[in-house]
Order: sequence, then structure tokens, then C-alpha cells
Amino acid sequence: MTPLGGMLVLDASRMLPGAVLARMLLELGARLIKVEEPAAGDPLRGAPPIVNGIGAGFAEFLRGAESLRLDLRNAADAARLRKVARTADVVVESFRPGGAEAWGLGPERLIAANPSLVVCRLSGFGTRGTNAQRVGHDLNFVATSGLLDLLGGTGVPLVQIADINAGLLACSAILAALLVRARNGRGAVIDQPLASGAMPLVTWALADSAAGGGGLTEAGGLLGGGCPAYGIYACADGLEVAVCALEPKFWIGVMRMLELDGLDDRGLEVGPAAREATRKLRDRFASRPREHWIAEAARRELPVTPVHRAADAARDPALIEAGLVENGRSGRFLPSVGQRPRSAAPTLGQHDAALSREFSLHDVTV
Repeated sequence: MTPLGGMLVLDASRMLPGAVLARMLLELGARLIKVEEPAAGDPLRGAPPIVNGIGAGFAEFLRGAESLRLDLRNAADAARLRKVARTADVVVESFRPGGAEAWGLGPERLIAANPSLVVCRLSGFGTRGTNAQRVGHDLNFVATSGLLDLLGGTGVPLVQIADINAGLLACSAILAALLVRARNGRGAVIDQPLASGAMPLVTWALADSAAGGGGLTEAGGLLGGGCPAYGIYACADGLEVAVCALEPKFWIGVMRMLELDGLDDRGLEVGPAAREATRKLRDRFASRPREHWIAEAARRELPVTPVHRAADAARDPALIEAGLVENGRSGRFLPSVGQRPRSAAPTLGQHDAALSREFSLHDVTV
């Protein structure tokens, strides 16, 4: 038994947010049919790096999915999607607001034919308001939310933050809608703006700003590198460690490990008062190689870990043992309740014939 075993998801979304959501639903046991444009499919297929002819992101996120080619601007193909949607549990789309309605695929029409259907709309800035028709990608959402400022404000992040978080939030919303459906039998329409993916990450900063603070940017703040107990320190071999000793017992333990006196009450200081303590920690960590400090921290049960590159994480025995990394790539997103999809990501249109037979799509007329 899997949480979503026996449920059918019809995924007409594109790019990373929908792919993250798809991976979550697949791990939870759902059957997922990926609806793709006939010519090139989801653009994520061609996003580098390309491995064995397919984008590595698509290959990893869409493991276990089925691929069905439909041109939803074509009336007959739109009718085919509506036919499959009549037996689906969830439909996911990422069209600009109004697009689905123009093709006869709006949530009202889909739910009218299947009252228990859950429709999740991955819009950029939401389906209502001034920005409803604005296009955007991850960097736009990170920038407008204030998150880019908190990340340093000048460089493009190396990871897609809002896109991925929005996919995770959408999964939670879908699961909640399915739970309500189990009680009352009715479906739902979920509006999940991709911009929402940045908001949980700036909540503390917004609260600080509303209270008259600097939005956590002043001196780095408590969790932004502004206090000695929460930071990154270089070791003698040039490698780095992350120290997260926010609790007094951990900070005192780090002080004993580093053989530093007189700093037991200085861990959470910020601003100019923190500089002396931070400098002393830097000097001490720089006196020994990283392996020494990691071993010492493990022996003393302190929150000090190596700063990995992605390639390092892929080989980390602890991450591999926990099932978080497998064969040098991400393992399961949900190790405790999910399962890693066993089959590879589909080739474009791989399941056209089988799905056409299963849902009698060749009989569709407009």
C-alpha cells in the first residue's frame, strides 16, 4: 500500500515546479500521465545537462511517469484530455490564467464532468490581481519577494528556490484537497502561485521589518552569519565547516572543543560585539584540517558538519545510508512514506498507443 496508490494524476504542467510536484506524487504511489506538446515535449527535457539524450532534471524528476503527446490548442486533443480527466483524481496545469479556459480545459468544465476532481493551477503570480498575466521564472519570484536581497542581492542563485518550494507546497495542497474529498466526495480548485514558493523563506524577515527591524539584513542577523555560533569557518586545509551551535549547551561544547575561554556567553551576539568572538573561532578552526574538527565534533555530539560540494554530497556515506542519495543522485524525497519510482523517465510519447487504447482516445470527435 502507498498513500496515493490507485490514484490517477494528469499532469499538463511544464518545467521545474510541475516536475517537483510530479516526483512527490509519484513517490507517494500515484499513477502520473505527463501530457506533453507533440513537437518537443516539456522544455525540461532539453534543459542541460543532457545525459543520454535527455535533460538530467527531467530524467530524475519524472521517473515512473507515462508520456502522452497532446496539442491542447487543437480541439480534438483538448477533447482527449477532457476524456482522460473524467476518470482522473488530480489534474495539474501551468498555463497562463485564461489559457485553459480558452481551450475548453478550465477547472469549472473539468469538474462539471468529474465532480470529485482536484485541479491544481501553477500560475506565476496567481490567477487574480494586477500581476495575474505577468510571466515569470524563479529569479523573478525570488527577486520580488525580497529573498534575493536576503541571499546577498547581487548574484543569481545556483539553485531554483521558489520553483521547487512551490512544487512542494502544491503537493501539500493537493493532499489536503484529497483528504477533504474523502470526507465529502467533492473536488477542489487549487491556485498555487509559483511566487508563493519564496514566501515561507522571507516570513521571518517580513515580521522583523514590520516590527521596526531591518528585515534581518542588519549585520547578518541571528541566522544570517551575524552571530559567532551560526556560521561557516575555513580550516587549515582550505575546506570549510558549518557551525550551528545556537543552543547554549552546543555553543559551550564548541568552545571546549576549540579550547577557547571567556566566550561562553558570546555565541548569539550580533553586530560589532560579535566580531572578536568570530575572529577567535576563525583562527582556531584554521589551525587544524577539517577532518580533525569533524571527528572531534562527532565525538562530542556537536552540530558541526562539512560544507559539501554537490559531488561530495553524492558520495557521503551518511546520506547514502539514510536513502537520501542513491547512485550519485537524489534518492527518495520522502524516505519514511514514499518509494523511489523504479522505471526511468519516459521518452516523448512513449505511452501514446497504450493510453489511446486504455482511454479509447481514437474515438474522440469534436
